[in-house]
Amino acid sequence: MSGYCHICLSPHLDDVVLSCGGRVHQLTQAEEPVLVVTVFASSPRFDDGDGDVACSDYITALHQRWGAGTDAPALRRAEDRAALHVLGADFRHLPYLDCIYRRHPVTGEFLYLSDEDVFAEVHPAEFPLAAELEEALQVLVGAPGEATIYSPLAAGRHVDHQIVVAAALALQAAGHRVAFYEDYPYVEMSAALVAAMRRVGGENWRQELFPLRPQDLAAKTAAVLCYRSQLSTFFNDEGKVAQRLRAYAMTVRLSPRDEAPASHQGPCERVWHLTK
Repeated sequence: MSGYCHICLSPHLDDVVLSCGGRVHQLTQAEEPVLVVTVFASSPRFDDGDGDVACSDYITALHQRWGAGTDAPALRRAEDRAALHVLGADFRHLPYLDCIYRRHPVTGEFLYLSDEDVFAEVHPAEFPLAAELEEALQVLVGAPGEATIYSPLAAGRHVDHQIVVAAALALQAAGHRVAFYEDYPYVEMSAALVAAMRRVGGENWRQELFPLRPQDLAAKTAAVLCYRSQLSTFFNDEGKVAQRLRAYAMTVRLSPRDEAPASHQGPCERVWHLTK
């Protein structure tokens, strides 16, 4: 996709902002165009064929927590537009459903019915979806060399993140520049990050640090606060969002693998590059 120096792949309507919102702000302030592509952003249809609404208990519980109606993704898309406006980035919402809404193509049963299902292996029925997404992203990002692609590492093992990582690895194999960002808040547990890196690329990694200015952290915090429906999922105290984001950014100056001090001692965000 011409015109963008940086294309960030976000599994959900908040992942890029939570994970690397400070870096996105830096780039846009430097007049480097950024496009955030949210993959699983479509709205579900719960019609069971008889005109009745068929919805899993898991979906109902999540919608209640989010304070959203049946079309929770519509609310979340509006939040995402507001958040990316704060950061100065453009957005694209792809027509794929969040895993909680996806069903088995034969039985019609919901594939993921609990947190345990969501943070586990990708259901075998999803393999065609993963292949379809790889092809769609190849078309969207354009020719290799036009932009740097940013992908999550799938720290935390959310199935949607795993599917996006697989697509990003296919892009890299096709010659694209791909950098992998640290999925926040899952990476607050360093073991989750180390495990994700080993799953994706073994020991073949090089880190790149981005020191954050106060204005970058402030913009990231303001953008995160736009995701009103999701705050209770990630933060116990809304008033401490800025404090918690900064606290994690301060830990990024150390490598989670060898804890060797980096040259910069202030708050940072980090991406990882596969070296082989």
